[in-house]
Amino acid sequence: MLFTSIPRPRDMIHQSSSKNSTQAGVVSCGASFVSEPRKSTRARKAKSFGSDFQLYLVEGTRNETICQNQYCFNIEEDPKTFSEAMASRDKEAIQDEIDSIMHNNTWVLSNLPPGCKALGCKWILKIKMKVYGTIDKYKAILVIQGFRQKEGIDFFDTYALVAKISTIRLLLALAAINNLVIHQMDVKTAFLNDDMLIFGTDLEEADKTMKFLSSSFDTKDMGEAEVILGIRIGKRNNEISISQSHYIEKILKKFNFENCSPVSTPIDPSLKLLPNKGSPVSQLEYSRAIGCLMYAMISTRPDMAYAVGRLSRYTSNPNTHHWQAVSRVLKYLKGTMNYGLTYSGYPSILEGYLDASWINNLEDHSFTSGWVFLLGRGAISWASKKHSCITKSTMEFEFFALSAAGKEVEWLRNLIYEIPLWPKSISTISIRCDSAATLAKAYSQVYNGKSRHLSVRHSMIRELIMTGVISMEFVRTPLNLVDHLTKGLARDLVHKAAIGMGLKST
Repeated sequence: MLFTSIPRPRDMIHQSSSKNSTQAGVVSCGASFVSEPRKSTRARKAKSFGSDFQLYLVEGTRNETICQNQYCFNIEEDPKTFSEAMASRDKEAIQDEIDSIMHNNTWVLSNLPPGCKALGCKWILKIKMKVYGTIDKYKAILVIQGFRQKEGIDFFDTYALVAKISTIRLLLALAAINNLVIHQMDVKTAFLNDDMLIFGTDLEEADKTMKFLSSSFDTKDMGEAEVILGIRIGKRNNEISISQSHYIEKILKKFNFENCSPVSTPIDPSLKLLPNKGSPVSQLEYSRAIGCLMYAMISTRPDMAYAVGRLSRYTSNPNTHHWQAVSRVLKYLKGTMNYGLTYSGYPSILEGYLDASWINNLEDHSFTSGWVFLLGRGAISWASKKHSCITKSTMEFEFFALSAAGKEVEWLRNLIYEIPLWPKSISTISIRCDSAATLAKAYSQVYNGKSRHLSVRHSMIRELIMTGVISMEFVRTPLNLVDHLTKGLARDLVHKAAIGMGLKST
């Protein structure tokens, strides 16, 4: 048994001197009476040791438990003011940012043009965490207050080159299929989401790429990839998994759900939500909860896409019923905190599932569509979206959903075509649907007066089929993996669909 502790502050324990200890009791005239120690009349308050004090017990020898100590960490908050940052270890990060700005000749001093006002600047200070929650580094960046600019006067277009999260998932699935090496580099002049993944057939090829980048940028080799954008990357045998257990734990603690009782489904199938016509209930806090849930949903948790998407429609004016539904999602995350997407080496083909639910929104009679695409037995792209258009039959809304999924198919196919490892003779992508009428319409060339409004979408789908990009297959509703992306389902169906999309405990 190894007992480890962080020393408590010295002023919290007062040791009595030997002189005082001998005078704790006074014997009078040989009698057995002993006077009681004098008690202080000062009001006592509970003392907090703060975040610098920890006490934990780890079972095993020192060599056996050294790897477990990384789970014991302090939770530090980002500094709120510049003075707080200068009094902490953020001071070094600020100096590094200044040095980087001067070294790269970021700006040129010049006179302010007549009639113009200079824009102010602001320090952004964050703590970057490692995979298990320990502190990786303190980051600081000096930014311009661009919100003071006016579009059309001070600027016209804005653009930022950012990778889609589905691109990262696709590359990780390819790494599992082809057993690729994944290394990570850090660009010191970038801020927070500065993760750079390098995929190579072997370590030598990855080293060549890292040396090439180091010749132009101030970089740091972080070794084998473990975390990207707060998402943990795990590798075991021929499988690669991604999860956000630490992030979910922070969400539960933020909204006081760390000790809640878990539930088995993210949303109640019988729940009927309507817009709030009264005053909002904790609208700002509701928006924060939806934002936190949405990042987990778009990154690694397709199983709660419908629940989060539906609840996000009431962000501007939530009521108690909406809050109860949000609480259920948090309770569901409590029981599935360790869920993560897993990619294996087989099958090495891209396949998809499609579904839609007609008039499941009572307030405007719209419909919700859902689709998912898998590679290596894991989901790489998914969506659960509400459509504003009104349809008159099940075939119509399924066909609208098919056209939306067809756009994603084209994007994925163009992406994998640019990847050298993927064979250039790209096989047809199979999309499975549980509507026989939709399949018949997709392969039909006949138009009539009742379906001319579908002509544009029909032409697009027909072109994808004729060029060999996609093929349509029928699947029974119980085997459709995206049925739970369009409506609330029972526990067994949700669990079955989650497994089918590659979700399991990591």
